[in-house]
Amino acid sequence: MLCILAATADAAAASAVAANTIGLSISVYREGKPLDCVVLEQSTFELSFIHSVSLTPVTDYYTVVQSPMGFQIVQTSETFFAHGQGLPSLVNEPDATDFRIENGQFVLTMSRLIEQLIVRTDVRFENRLHTRSETTNLNRWPDNGLLLKPVSSCPK
Repeated sequence: MLCILAATADAAAASAVAANTIGLSISVYREGKPLDCVVLEQSTFELSFIHSVSLTPVTDYYTVVQSPMGFQIVQTSETFFAHGQGLPSLVNEPDATDFRIENGQFVLTMSRLIEQLIVRTDVRFENRLHTRSETTNLNRWPDNGLLLKPVSSCPK
């Protein structure tokens, strides 16, 4: 299950962050306790999970951009296999730009600025964070709300 607190904004005006310059910190949302930091070789990452109602795989795609306000996360698309409760179904979803079927999946493209990316983990739903070179099992910590936040670099 994934919960996103989003804000509408024109993310297209923000510029993409250069490769090898940033990380994505993972912390316990309510406590602020740091858990990990993942280097983003590219300015993109993905979150995959099993939808709690349809029990089908969902993948959300994100990019990190730099704006006058600092690093920001923009959701660029979501792919899923089944319509149903909690899944987008129309192009009029907030910040959506296209809705289509591609390779047997529904694809919703968007430019959605995310103020805080909070992932509500549950071991049953196989929450994973994917970068170009690695996959991080977000269920390796107890079920919780995890805050994912872009940072200028990961501590060594």
